[in-house]
Amino acid sequence: MFNASLSRSLERSVREIGKGCRWQKTIYRTIFVVGKSKTTPNQKNHQRKGEIDKLLRANSDKLMAKEEEKYRLRLQELKSLTKSMATIARKQEEEKLKEKVETTPISDIKKESEAVYKSLNILDEKVPPPSSPTAVSIPKNSLIIPSIELPEPITERLGLALRYLVSKDNQNWPMIIDQLRQSGGLKDISQDVARSFIAGIPPHHLRTIIPEIEELLQDAKLDRTSKITISFMKGISSGNHLTDQDITILEDYCKYLALRNKGTQSREVYEIMIKAYGKNNNMKKINQALAEMKEHKLEPSPTIFSNILTTCVYKSRDHKQAVEIFDSMKFLSQKTKPGTRAYQDIIVSYVNNDDIERGLDLYQEMISEGIPVNQPIMVALARGCSSRPELKFKSWDFMFEVYNNGWTPSISTYEYMLYLSSKDGDLALSRALYSKLVSTGSETKRSFSFLILAYSKFKGGFEMPLINLHEKGKVFRRNILADIELISSQSEVPFLPVSELTTKQEIMAESSALWAYTIINRPGFINTESATSYLNIASSAGNLTDFIDRLESTTFLDTTGLPGTRNIIIEEPENATSPTQESYDENSIIKSPLLTQIDHSNRYKVPRSSFTYVIALKAAGKFKNYKFAQRMWSERGQYRKTNNFTNLSRETRDKLDFQFANAMILSLTRMNLLDDALAVLLSTEYQFKWTWKELTHLHKAAVEVGNDEICRTIRGIAKRAQLNFEGKIRRRDYKRYVMERGY
Repeated sequence: MFNASLSRSLERSVREIGKGCRWQKTIYRTIFVVGKSKTTPNQKNHQRKGEIDKLLRANSDKLMAKEEEKYRLRLQELKSLTKSMATIARKQEEEKLKEKVETTPISDIKKESEAVYKSLNILDEKVPPPSSPTAVSIPKNSLIIPSIELPEPITERLGLALRYLVSKDNQNWPMIIDQLRQSGGLKDISQDVARSFIAGIPPHHLRTIIPEIEELLQDAKLDRTSKITISFMKGISSGNHLTDQDITILEDYCKYLALRNKGTQSREVYEIMIKAYGKNNNMKKINQALAEMKEHKLEPSPTIFSNILTTCVYKSRDHKQAVEIFDSMKFLSQKTKPGTRAYQDIIVSYVNNDDIERGLDLYQEMISEGIPVNQPIMVALARGCSSRPELKFKSWDFMFEVYNNGWTPSISTYEYMLYLSSKDGDLALSRALYSKLVSTGSETKRSFSFLILAYSKFKGGFEMPLINLHEKGKVFRRNILADIELISSQSEVPFLPVSELTTKQEIMAESSALWAYTIINRPGFINTESATSYLNIASSAGNLTDFIDRLESTTFLDTTGLPGTRNIIIEEPENATSPTQESYDENSIIKSPLLTQIDHSNRYKVPRSSFTYVIALKAAGKFKNYKFAQRMWSERGQYRKTNNFTNLSRETRDKLDFQFANAMILSLTRMNLLDDALAVLLSTEYQFKWTWKELTHLHKAAVEVGNDEICRTIRGIAKRAQLNFEGKIRRRDYKRYVMERGY
């Protein structure tokens, strides 16, 4: 009876297990035959007991496994809690120790330090003096927990020196290496432990202590393996900019690795070297590395493509090659498809090259393909839209997308909010934003340049700021202005005690005070961009004397590379007073008194650039002073011989020359010297691509005075420029073309 019941039970089990399998019937028959065999009662009981014991053991194993997992999780939680409590205790004791050191005489510091360490249960004996060379070991139950993971043999040798690693921001690795050397260095340490220790050192710290580590390896007779060498290479290449000497060291490491690996290099080594060449702005070496990879049949990884793209955008500024690299990433393979960072770089490149339309297309491409966007992309698009009158309103939309996505605005984002308000001439908002940055100690060279730009773009306070047309922008501006007390006596920045400036005198006075304040407190903020805007302020809100005073006090002609025998003589009529000789009222209310006390050497001045002379000609034309204009274009001739100009590329030099020639024509036109302006135009007709955009003001002035000859000449130059440079054809050529084709 039992055998029949067991057979039926097994039959059901086999049918369930083997359902749908070809061997179901075979297994069933085998078990059925066994079930029919004769067994004694003792055998039956023994068999049942064995099955029950087997089930109990399996159940017990499962319960034990669950209990072990439970205790493992609890142990992990306790370790985490212990680490957190140790960190808190360490910070509290550090604060107490700092207070003790500041208020305790030098003679008592040793006693106090012993008491602190005893309270932490670190020591059972006296603490050796800090200057003692004795190596101190640290017990395993110590509360000093380093901010990075180190192998246990290393931590035991470092002892109390681990306190130099308790913070991720402040790590004293020279002290760590010195303590390790006193404790025996890497002697009796295995190769794997040494490699793990070196790999755990942050690269930017490792690059400063590589010679000391190599010395430790030599003393311990340990091999500098390939992995250790690669760690050294990562350390050296961790800087933002690499010198030729750094590149030489890295190439020596590559030769060493090639000898160890029988002439071959890994993809990781090529990635490090291409990134390093990018930081050295050496596209030639990058192409050589790519050629070597192709020779060894190594396909470039996404990291390599990303590093090359970053180099093209931010270092060499080669937009054409950046676009080629990006397109290669898109169509080469699925593995190399660009991600958020690649899209960010190429959008920045398009914005830098005044092609925001293509940048917007790429942004829509990211949205449609589900590629995540980030703050830098929003900022770049906002910056690009601000350069188009029809897209200015959209620039604030991108800025407020930062808040819509729940991101915390970065300093860079905040700075470009200042940039947008500055370009719009919203000086009140610009002052408020800069005050916010100053109050948190976050002002930078760039934000200062943006603030000075706001003064030069000031429109008089009568036009409505563009941000007020934006629903969120209006609230944002009101809240920022309400949160800032510019008239507060605690304000560091020398703003006038008014919420908004309304007159040119106020603009001149406050910008002068701000410049003096920056020279005294932040001299590193003074650069070509801020100096250019500072001159533009005098050109738009001051007079010629104000402009010349600022020109002489903030800029100088760098004569490096200029032949010393070159003399330029400007003949002037007798009894003519040069604008540079006009006396300037040093007690003027629009000039900071501090500027008269500051050293007027080149220490606080910036070298003049081509754009400096463009601004000077703009001022000369506005104030109708021919002598000052003549002085500026004569000096600009000297500037063209200096290293600052000759070291530029031919394309850049031609672009700057065209910009200056256009400024000359505009300046002469404003002084009603139309014949002189036409002479400049005729002499450069075939040198530059003149269009109606540059010639409209001269043509309009000629029409107003009725000079038909100048008008005909200008129209002829514009027409020939269209034929020569714009690809247009003459009317008679078009007729012949149609006649030959028949349609």
